[in-house]
Amino acid sequence: MLLVGPEKARLRVYSQCLRSASKVFNSMFGPDWDEGRALSSQAPREIPLKEDDASALRTIFCVLHHRNTDVPDPDTLTPKEIVDIAIESDKYDLAVALKYVVPLWLKPRQSPDLLEMGRFMTAALLFQNTQSFAAQTLDLIVHGDGSYMGLLDDESISQFVPFKAICMWETSLPTSYKCSL
Repeated sequence: MLLVGPEKARLRVYSQCLRSASKVFNSMFGPDWDEGRALSSQAPREIPLKEDDASALRTIFCVLHHRNTDVPDPDTLTPKEIVDIAIESDKYDLAVALKYVVPLWLKPRQSPDLLEMGRFMTAALLFQNTQSFAAQTLDLIVHGDGSYMGLLDDESISQFVPFKAICMWETSLPTSYKCSL
């Protein structure tokens, strides 16, 4: 039983399912960590994840536990919710486990809102989806209206994009788009 976020949302998970999806969870629920000792389905241990987002992890766990009817429809997720899911995915190294659902979440949307475009770009970066990152970045550059400086006001974008973006640009864009450093 995971107690997630400051609200201590109770998420019951199958530890073997999480272990197979993530090296982080594999270590956490292994015999070498306190969280992995004495796990039992009859008397589940309560494990706090105080700094995580309960809604994002709930969505991820529904995917990992094959509870597809409980996964929110991709069209109803906001760009903020998608980037929150991407942050949790990055933290727990779940990019491979979520590989087939991520394109649904990153499906292009026609939005003139610079912040929404920046959040989709950030999510693509965190999900390690280089094609979507390149497409989202190009869309942001071509269709974004306003100053990019406003993107730095968003905690999710400013926390991840500056240091990872250069590496992604160098590996994902055609030569004609690459900038020299």
